[in-house]
Order: sequence, then C-alpha cells, then structure tokens
Amino acid sequence: MRLTPLARFAASILLVVLLYGLLLLRVPLAVEMGWDVRMAWLGQNRLLWMLGGWLTLAGVFGWMAFLVALMHVYSPAMRVATMLQSGLMLLSAGLLIPGVIVWMALLPSAADGEWAAFIDRLALAFLGGGLFMAGTTTAWITLDLALLQKLPWLWLLPGTIAAALWLPSPFLLPTALPALIGLALLVGWFGFWATRRTLPPVYQELSSDLLQSIRNRQ
Repeated sequence: MRLTPLARFAASILLVVLLYGLLLLRVPLAVEMGWDVRMAWLGQNRLLWMLGGWLTLAGVFGWMAFLVALMHVYSPAMRVATMLQSGLMLLSAGLLIPGVIVWMALLPSAADGEWAAFIDRLALAFLGGGLFMAGTTTAWITLDLALLQKLPWLWLLPGTIAAALWLPSPFLLPTALPALIGLALLVGWFGFWATRRTLPPVYQELSSDLLQSIRNRQ
C-alpha cells in the first residue's frame, strides 16, 4: 500500500483511540480509583470497555503499518539494522497486544479488588514494556532515516519526540500523562504525513543529479 493512505488510517484510528479513552474510559482506566466504582461502571458498560480494547488493537496495527511502509519506501533493502527494527517492532506488538487483551477480557470478570489489582498489574506490565519497545523502535527508525539523509529532520523529529515520551512508561504507569502526550504527538505526526501531496524522493541524490543535469543542458 502507499504511504499516505496508511498515514491517514494510522492518524484516524489513533485519534479515535485517544479521544475514546479520554472521554469514555476515564473511570475504568483509573487504576488508583476504588474498585467498587470501577466494577459498577464495568457492569453497566461492558461493551464500551470491549470496544475500547478492539480499537486499541487496531491502533497498534495502524502504528505498525505506517512504520513498515515508511521503512519499505525509504530504508535500503536487506540491511541488518532494518531487519532488527522490524523484529523489535514485532516484539513491541507482542507485548502491547497481550496487555490490551488481558485488561479487556479479564478485568470485567474480577471478583474482588485484590483480583482486579492483580489484573491491573499484569496488564500494565505488558503495556509498559510494549510502550518502551514501541518508543525504542519508533525513535530508532526515525533517527536512522534522518542519519541516512533519506528524509528531512523536520519530517521525522515529531515522531522521535513522541517515541521518547513512551520510553519511561514501565516506570511511570499507571501515570499515563507522558504516554498520552506522546500519543497525541504521534497522531499529529501521522496527520502531517497524511496531508502531504508530495513526498520526498526515495533517491534524493539521484534526483539532485538529474536536476543538475537538466539545468546544465539548459
């Protein structure tokens, strides 16, 4: 698939995830809140909770799809670094997905506050590790492309900053403010790519040589 449609999909689905969580899931996601309040909400809004989980999984896919397309278009093929980045991306998803599923499937069935606290800790452990790996992967890819001079620094810097805000997640969760700011920046970064009518050429050095050749002929 082309890069721009994937950027539009990623920006759209992650924006929905961000707004859905902030507007509709504030109570069940408030781990520090008393379990009785959360249990009452989950008992009345189980479908909303499950839908939030599925939207988050779609958001993980959107993030992966855009980065895979970005690497496919601009990273030199068959590089060890590119293959390692792909593997680290899969590892990130392999932590994020179980964290979402554990929370989505098990929390509404928690019998008491102690069992709910165990589920929260398990889910947050997966999510914290997944966000750390996702931040590492995203930052590595963006910095790598910038150092290779495949893309302008300003096109990649927002993604790098967003990724850096995910790195402390294993140590900060359930305090999610840095991760939420990083997610908002990532939505803006994907939105920037989604609205570009033209993208930088893949082989900029060849394009520069061709342009110089045309000028010389004139």
